[in-house]
Amino acid sequence: MNWKILGPFIAVVVILLVVPVLPTIMALTSGGGSDSPVATNVKAAPPLLNTGNLTGTAWQVKTPEIPVAVTIALNPGGQAVATIPPAMAAIAIQMIGTDTLTGTWSVDGAKLKASVMFKGEEKKVNCEIIGDKIYFKDNKGEMREIQRVQ
Repeated sequence: MNWKILGPFIAVVVILLVVPVLPTIMALTSGGGSDSPVATNVKAAPPLLNTGNLTGTAWQVKTPEIPVAVTIALNPGGQAVATIPPAMAAIAIQMIGTDTLTGTWSVDGAKLKASVMFKGEEKKVNCEIIGDKIYFKDNKGEMREIQRVQ
């Protein structure tokens, strides 16, 4: 097999699969679909996360539609930045002009709310803060945990 030809072809195919779901990626930081296991034993607990202790954290989101995990940084001032992994960055820049998407985030009690504008359309999502973890409901209504990486 000639990997010099096959490698870039695979990369282009991957980007073609990632680009249509980039808004979903941002949504997943606060509640889309994921490869993370279903959280079947989530117990109600008061939220231990808030704007003060979420600022500066990063969360990794992976969905069945996207072959790579995307990192979402919750920055000061309510800015959320989704970053595609370095291995895919060059292809993302070539396809959509950037390897990052910027949106907003906020906390309202036990809800983490996020939104992003992509191709003129605003995508909004709400996540549940339970204790020191963040969960979202997938398309089947099952609770899934979002993994903290920083």
